[in-house]
Amino acid sequence: MDQGVQEAQTGRAEGHTAESGDHPSARRRPAGRKPGPAPDYENFGGQLEAVIRHCFPELNHWLDNLPDARRQEMCVYLGRHIWWQMILTGLLRGGSRNAFDGDRNSGQLPQNVLQLCAQSWDEERLGERRTVTCSENAKRHASRTDVTAVAQIPVLMARRLMEMRLLDSARLLDHWWLIVIDGTLQDRGRATKNGQARYRYVVEAKMVGPYGTMFSLMTEFREMRDPIRDKEDCELNAFRRLAERIHAEFPKLPICLLFDGLYPVQCVFDLCADYKWKFIATLRDGRQPTAWDEAVQTMLMNPDQILKAQREGEDGLVEQTFRWTQSIPFGQHEFSVLFCGEISPVAATLWVWVTNLQLDATQVSDIANHGGRARQGIENVFNVEKNGGFGLEHAFCADDTASQNYHLMMQVAYTLGQLLVNGLLRRLMRACRKVTDIKLIELLRTSLLTVRIDPNRNTLGQIRFCSSS
Repeated sequence: MDQGVQEAQTGRAEGHTAESGDHPSARRRPAGRKPGPAPDYENFGGQLEAVIRHCFPELNHWLDNLPDARRQEMCVYLGRHIWWQMILTGLLRGGSRNAFDGDRNSGQLPQNVLQLCAQSWDEERLGERRTVTCSENAKRHASRTDVTAVAQIPVLMARRLMEMRLLDSARLLDHWWLIVIDGTLQDRGRATKNGQARYRYVVEAKMVGPYGTMFSLMTEFREMRDPIRDKEDCELNAFRRLAERIHAEFPKLPICLLFDGLYPVQCVFDLCADYKWKFIATLRDGRQPTAWDEAVQTMLMNPDQILKAQREGEDGLVEQTFRWTQSIPFGQHEFSVLFCGEISPVAATLWVWVTNLQLDATQVSDIANHGGRARQGIENVFNVEKNGGFGLEHAFCADDTASQNYHLMMQVAYTLGQLLVNGLLRRLMRACRKVTDIKLIELLRTSLLTVRIDPNRNTLGQIRFCSSS
């Protein structure tokens, strides 16, 4: 054979040639799912400004219109700057005035606060260093401002959300605006000279929003003592005052009030009839014993008024059985009573409501699930405000006026937090698993401290609520 021609190499049976060298061994794909991305928090401060600019473009103007007893030519900070100090105290969930004071002049926060409140800094008069007012100055300013004027800010914010139609999907039967009424402890107070704490109480009216969100509408502060009767103010008396304010502000709004078991009484029924409001109130055994007994008896006499349904619960599928009856006397009025029995994988529950809505097989499920059960959401709001860093029940100050204004700014902060977290960040961070609301607020705080808000960058896509699960 010619030496210039090579013999063919012997290959493997598979047809692959033998090769020498150092090759890594094959690796198996690791077990488990791929980890989710970390939240990109650097622009959270910019997202906050974009939400405010989109939803409440007049917010700083509203804050400027609040009474201001200071001599303006001697002031370092605008009035809206001071109110923003109180709003951020609640929004960043430090739980106290001192917690925000620890951050107020750190990093980029002073410049970002100026950006949020649209205040230009006069370096020639005030120096080059930007600062944020302290909580003592904010408390003093709040103590000299009329509470009734400050109470209009949550009302203006709620009216703006209604005009934007952001809450339309939460209307009962596509018509009635749901407003939850409930009382809670506002401030545990501080020990007085006799060693007893002076508690402060409030009655809240909150509008039900999509996916379990709630937005503050009005707050009625309960007086500590009734000077005429020499006793503590009653929650029902506070509700009467609150109802008058709601009707005066929204005289033609189709409203359905959601109550707990305290409210199915004659005076509440009379107010709802006078104002032409609908209501759904929890009916407890023993609160209206005559009406309860008659409702049970007439329900058993109407076996055709029954509906079975299902809903998704936290622990799995929940089997529901609805039964209802009409024309049950409650004093001078007659209302319907709705029974809802639920069996979940872990528990069996009976819900009972009295309502002046028309009950039939086409509406009872919506009235129960979308209306009656929605009242529980206000308990979640109170829990978050008490234990989630807002400072509800915390004694912000001893002055009554300042304490009430701090509470109102807390409600403003809660509304902004709902729009930012559940209306925007929750959707943008959907790929980031197990990120809680508190964690998102922590990242917002980090962003405000470390990254300057770019005033020329509009970062908002759109407000669209989604489930937190």
